[in-house]
Amino acid sequence: MRSLLLLCFTLLLCTCDRAPETAQAISKFEGVHDARAGDAPPDQPLPTETDQQIIYTASARAEVADLDSALAQLNALLTQRGGFVASQHRSNSPYELQVELVLRLPADRLQPVLDALPRLTEHIDYQNLDSRNVTEEWLDLESRLETKREVRDRYIEILRQRAEKVEDILNAEEKIRRVTEEIEAQEGRLRYLRDRVSYSTLTLVLYQTQDYRDTGTAYQRGFWNRVGSAAVFGWELIQELVLGLISIWPIVLLTAVLVALWRRRRGRRNSIV
Repeated sequence: MRSLLLLCFTLLLCTCDRAPETAQAISKFEGVHDARAGDAPPDQPLPTETDQQIIYTASARAEVADLDSALAQLNALLTQRGGFVASQHRSNSPYELQVELVLRLPADRLQPVLDALPRLTEHIDYQNLDSRNVTEEWLDLESRLETKREVRDRYIEILRQRAEKVEDILNAEEKIRRVTEEIEAQEGRLRYLRDRVSYSTLTLVLYQTQDYRDTGTAYQRGFWNRVGSAAVFGWELIQELVLGLISIWPIVLLTAVLVALWRRRRGRRNSIV
């Protein structure tokens, strides 16, 4: 009997001590996670020249002899080089036909396309090529992602093996949710950098000059339409005159009084004579 009581007491102590152990494990690991998240990522080996992650962007404006023909040749060149048209906007004016294109090309195919522009165009107004090295940001994101994935896996392990109380389970799930959101945000940024590094962007404006063309008046009003407008204008003019007279009634009244006095005085002079 005494042995049975001792066994029950031991089991009770183990059960009571396990919940604080779970909360302590989460709290301790949370402190380690916060400390690791605040620190700079571990030192990475210096990347070689071939490991550099560089984003190339280019822009150009050129005159062509025939815009439609130049666009057909450009599309053929893009297909050959593995590129595509991201956007295209065309506009016409009385003296010029113009199209603005945003082209995406594999990074190693951008320079050959730029070199081919003089053969497709009559005259190049400008041509620019810019580069941005994102190697440091790239390595930083990869390092932080690896750390955060380890943190998430550790929280999942705590949730599966140690959490028994509802409070501990909710706490671990909240930590997992927050770390997962951070991982997804950094993964999205890394995907963006990979896309920009893999495919360069070329903003190209092509235009064709032409003799000035007078497009004329787009709309001409008919006779009866003008008669109606004139009638409306006359009625509005009468209204404005009436409103103007009403607004200056003190001046009109004063003028009438002065005229009456002048006539009266003049009448007295004539009677005296």
